[in-house]
Amino acid sequence: MRALIDATALGCERGGDETMLRGVIRGLALCASDQDELTVLADPGVDPLSGAATRQPFRVEHMPHRPGTRHFGIDLPSYLSRRRDDFDIAFTVTHAPVRSPVRVALMVQDLSFLHLPDVYPRATRQRLRTLVSYQARRAAAVLTVSEFCRRDLVDSYGLDPMRVHVVPNSVEPLAPLSADRRDRAQAVLDEHHVEAPYLLYLGNLHPRKNVARTLQGFAEARRRDPALADHRFVIAGARWWGSGEQEAADASPAGRVQFLGRVDDDVRQLLLEQADALVYISRFEGFGLPPLEAMAAGTPVLAGDAGAIPEVTGGAALLVDPDDQAAITDGIRRVVSDAPLREELVERGHARVAHYDLVSTGMAARTALGDAAVAWVPR
Repeated sequence: MRALIDATALGCERGGDETMLRGVIRGLALCASDQDELTVLADPGVDPLSGAATRQPFRVEHMPHRPGTRHFGIDLPSYLSRRRDDFDIAFTVTHAPVRSPVRVALMVQDLSFLHLPDVYPRATRQRLRTLVSYQARRAAAVLTVSEFCRRDLVDSYGLDPMRVHVVPNSVEPLAPLSADRRDRAQAVLDEHHVEAPYLLYLGNLHPRKNVARTLQGFAEARRRDPALADHRFVIAGARWWGSGEQEAADASPAGRVQFLGRVDDDVRQLLLEQADALVYISRFEGFGLPPLEAMAAGTPVLAGDAGAIPEVTGGAALLVDPDDQAAITDGIRRVVSDAPLREELVERGHARVAHYDLVSTGMAARTALGDAAVAWVPR
């Protein structure tokens, strides 16, 4: 298999896209054969192989990251035209090049823009609905991160199920932070006045993540349950577009809701290790990686029972209806106050996260790309 992996999104603070790409690259590093020729295309300022077990299967080539219109409309098509004889398959994320002499394996992580259109700006919604539908039908293969999304793609776009492959995200074991790294991470938390006990939301701030309603549930739980009187709610993630989190935070007691913005991996790990629970009550998820990251850190998880979350968490999280305010409030109280439940969630979480290792991701990616490399493509 001679594959190109378009990893130009790395380093652009695109959350799940970057996590998925790094997992695929690291997984392929473990699973590629001696006959595979793998090329990673990345921005010159980014090392796409950082953290990979080996660099041997890969060749890195550089292309400056540019806006999607320029990248998929000009830069990537031109590159593939020049290199058409070097690749059997090109792996791209969300969008495909407008022209390609090489077969394309398109990664579509979810169809939230199709099912929750009102939570996207109009231009973004129209772009995604128009292009993803067209490009998914023309791709040699469509890759996605969960069985939930695979069924959704098949049903929504009428795709041949044989052309849609699940390549799950992976969670790597958390190595203990060195003293220096822990001290630096703790200094960041001290700067933001983060103090235990706290509940944690980790991820981008996007309307479908339901953070505003979660904060309303937190405020109500604090009023009703003395066990939560000293708790804070910490939110770590980049803002995308408005979804009411700040208004909900303003309605909470002063200083009890803290926004950290995007944090680095060390701060992320420390937050997960020290949190009483991760609260991730999203209305729609194609996968939902933060719950698994919390499980890897030995932290109980409260999550929404929508989208792929039940599939991914596999009975290791306390699930609630993300549209039921009373259920959210009760779930927050239980995940903090119910000691036997907390112990059970931690134990189940450790077992569940073992299903999502790099080898599983790498093997699934290699199989999907290999199948796509010989697939028929409509002309």
